[in-house]
Amino acid sequence: MITNIKKIILAFLASLSLLMAIPAVANAQTPAPAPSAPGQCPDKQSISFFPAWYDNGLCKNGQIVPPNAFDTNDSAKSFSMWITILALNIVSMLLVAVGYVSLGFIIFGGFKYITSGDSSSGTAAARKTITNAVIGLVISIMSVAIVRFIAGAVGG
Repeated sequence: MITNIKKIILAFLASLSLLMAIPAVANAQTPAPAPSAPGQCPDKQSISFFPAWYDNGLCKNGQIVPPNAFDTNDSAKSFSMWITILALNIVSMLLVAVGYVSLGFIIFGGFKYITSGDSSSGTAAARKTITNAVIGLVISIMSVAIVRFIAGAVGG
């Protein structure tokens, strides 16, 4: 039984590493982008599937927007808007990470469900793993909506 679990975990890790290597191989065939100067937005080609911290609102005309560029009359308001956009971008990155983790747990629960056989306790544990992963994903999506609402209310 334990050797079967070890084989399943090893197969899961091997398939996961293979899936992670596919984007790296695809990006290896494209020429490397020229390094950008400080303050410039780099090209969006990357190995990971995470959004960049400057994607939504902090990169305009190929330049990273400085904190005082939003409102030239009020530097405190401009800085707070810049920080709000930066925080929302970081929350977006975290949401992507939570999505990947919950997808991993759903796949893991599926493997547990498939390999549990006739064991009712094994299938119940697998169902609980899948249910908890979906609940965690829904809670994280709702928390992002709440954070965006509060940031919009505070940031104006």
